[in-house]
Amino acid sequence: MMVFDTLAELESYEGAFPAIRTIIDVMDRSLPYEEGAGTYTPPENSSVSYIIDDFLSSSKGFDAEIHQGRTVMEIVLEGDEIIQVEGSVFRMQPGRFLIYSGSSPVKRGLSYTLPAPVKAVRFVF
Repeated sequence: MMVFDTLAELESYEGAFPAIRTIIDVMDRSLPYEEGAGTYTPPENSSVSYIIDDFLSSSKGFDAEIHQGRTVMEIVLEGDEIIQVEGSVFRMQPGRFLIYSGSSPVKRGLSYTLPAPVKAVRFVF
């Protein structure tokens, strides 16, 4: 299952993805905006981790790591990028999120025009 929506609607998916409560708490505290690139685990829920990336988008992008048997939610914090998941293409901009299977092959960091700096967070749960 893939979900592509706005952050304003994030809470409405909590019934389908209980980890969203933790994600909302982390985002409300602005942690991904303040922290640097790296992997983090919120103390209130060790089954959720998040990865903050800073990169330059490009015409070729890069393959995302596989999180077998997990679910991934990606949120672009700054800039925008194109993400390709199983043949579907999504333009990610601040204020949008994408949920997809961590087992899926994903191409990230694609640019739709000129390369641009991007800061993104991926929650793995």
